[in-house]
Amino acid sequence: MVLNPKAGVKLRKVGNQYMIVEANEENANMSDVYSLNHTAALLWQQVEKGGTTPDMLADYLCENFEIDKEVAINDIERQMAEWKSFGLLL
Repeated sequence: MVLNPKAGVKLRKVGNQYMIVEANEENANMSDVYSLNHTAALLWQQVEKGGTTPDMLADYLCENFEIDKEVAINDIERQMAEWKSFGLLL
């Protein structure tokens, strides 16, 4: 399954905080802001690139962090379910 972000949602960094907001070229809608930790922001950046699957994200975690593949897959599934429930993924 290829992960696709909802059109118009963008990752923004404000200070040390990462957040996903609905944005267009002119402004950002700050009424619905989804805060992310650093690792989740890295994952979102991979999703924004396009063509990313949950398995690819798990591999990314394993390559960049000392984490077992099974743990990575579980973490990815949980995060993707949360993003889908918030309407951030199609």
